[in-house]
Amino acid sequence: MENNSEARKDMVDTTAPNQHVHHYYGRTTTDLDHFHVFDGTTGLNYATGEGHVHRFSNETSRAHGHTHRMYGTTSLQVRSLGGHVHQISGTTSFDQGHSHRFDVYSGPPVRPRTRRPRLMSLLKESKQTQDGKPAPRRRRRLRFRKIRPSSRKR
Repeated sequence: MENNSEARKDMVDTTAPNQHVHHYYGRTTTDLDHFHVFDGTTGLNYATGEGHVHRFSNETSRAHGHTHRMYGTTSLQVRSLGGHVHQISGTTSFDQGHSHRFDVYSGPPVRPRTRRPRLMSLLKESKQTQDGKPAPRRRRRLRFRKIRPSSRKR
């Protein structure tokens, strides 16, 4: 197999079902003798003329009795060993008479977490037996053994 640019697909094709997100974390600049830390996950990728970008939005940690909001759009993709990353930079919301700046790179692309639909009606039906009586409840297995105080003879 040849290792040329056509055979190798580092970039995600946004028209395909290869939707992805990126995790990010960091800290803001220090202003008024404090800083904030933050973490989050970007939204799904969407195509632009030259590649794709993501939207992000989160709240910083609490410091000096307040938090800040962060939101915006990432930079275009930047090639890296894990495929690609995005630069996330900007200024936080203006709260308590000041704002902070932030500038970090995201992690590699990951598949978005999908939620299973709630099937409560099916679950309730499956708990009943053919007779119409409720099925006996199963006992949950303990994952860890309970630690009991040892009875030492003194």
